[in-house]
Amino acid sequence: MIRRMNSSGPPDFPVSPEVASDADRRIARLQADLSALQSELLASQESDERNHSALCAIADGIAIVDTRGQVTCLNPVASHLIGCKEDACLGRQLAHVVRFTDHQGRAIDLLTEGFSSDPDAIVSLVRRDGHVILVDGSVAPVHGRDKRLLGSVVTFRNVTASTKLARELAFHANHDPLTGLQNRRAFQAQLERALVKAREFGNGNALLYLDLDQFKAVNDSGGHLAGDELLRQLAVLLSKQLREHDTVARLGGDEFAILLESCTPEDAANVAEKIRNAVVDFAFAWDGGEYRIGTSIGLVEFNDGDRSVDDLIELADGMCYAAKDSGRNRVAIHGAAGRPTLSGGGDVSHRPGARRGESDDSSKDEGRDFYSS
Repeated sequence: MIRRMNSSGPPDFPVSPEVASDADRRIARLQADLSALQSELLASQESDERNHSALCAIADGIAIVDTRGQVTCLNPVASHLIGCKEDACLGRQLAHVVRFTDHQGRAIDLLTEGFSSDPDAIVSLVRRDGHVILVDGSVAPVHGRDKRLLGSVVTFRNVTASTKLARELAFHANHDPLTGLQNRRAFQAQLERALVKAREFGNGNALLYLDLDQFKAVNDSGGHLAGDELLRQLAVLLSKQLREHDTVARLGGDEFAILLESCTPEDAANVAEKIRNAVVDFAFAWDGGEYRIGTSIGLVEFNDGDRSVDDLIELADGMCYAAKDSGRNRVAIHGAAGRPTLSGGGDVSHRPGARRGESDDSSKDEGRDFYSS
């Protein structure tokens, strides 16, 4: 028989060895369970710390929301991009924490619509301070072990700089650096698309090929800086003569091309004359004087896809040189039999390429063709 002693008084009731042994085993089990729970708790704390550190280390912004769309977690990058601390966002609807808009400025619900895969439809994030940045990312559902939906994780990153760089590179790849017009590569692609439409729908189109008259005289007299500035101003002048959906490009040097889509032959001829007259009337001011130029234009109409891009450009180029050979400052239209129909020509206010204010004494220009280059 064993007597248990309490801590402050006489011996307690007697306890048999069997009972004492069973109590000791229970205590040992409780201590083992407690130790296991403490180990699990420590492991869980360490796991939470790792997860939190991982969220903080990720370079993308991460917002975790529950099934009601309320924010349950924001990593530091997300807080920085949004412009709001995590504590101020927790428990609030994501749409009330940050505003996302599409490329047209329309507010979007990312949890429903997600991010667009179209590179031209980049999502904008409107920060709390009103500053707008471009973002890309993804929205993914979060499920529990029982496949039950727990919420969503929204990942987003600042792509403002990279998007602007990509757009600048794309612009330079498709535009002439001097005038800002489309270059030959981009124009040929646009012409190819017009050919496909003509092949499918039979709509009328026209290709204009322009070569400036007396541009060399401006370069020789005013220098290459004058020539470059003239081309820049001429690019603006040409664009003003066209509809919004027409295309004008600089092919190189002083050669330009214009694509008139969904255009009748009569309208195409009128536009060509309009452009010729606008160039003739254009007075280029440089270094205290004025220069005048002209342009020879070749025009080819097409309403099918029988010819290739190269064939059309070559044909329009041939018409352009036919206009030059016929006296310059003319429009040569490709006829049904392949022969050019000529229009335009005639005098201008003074010699193309000459500076206003210089003597117009014909003796000084003896032997020089009126439109010679």
